[in-house]
Amino acid sequence: MILRRLLLEGARRLAANPALRRKAVDTAETAYRRAAPKVENAGRHLAESFRDTKAEGNPLDDPIGFAKRFKNKLLPPEE
Repeated sequence: MILRRLLLEGARRLAANPALRRKAVDTAETAYRRAAPKVENAGRHLAESFRDTKAEGNPLDDPIGFAKRFKNKLLPPEE
């Protein structure tokens, strides 16, 4: 409850102050530019892992086994 109130008050102050709004936009732009390539690469990795796992077996025939293989391909177990 207190955290929610603090967040709402911070949002109100941010919306009321033009300098803070500009800074928030700049910060969001910078964060987006840094994160966009990583998110795109992660999406490609996810799709590639899914295709590779699907080539090994039909997910409709063995959904649990497929999910396990997909998880292991996506996040290989550490040794």
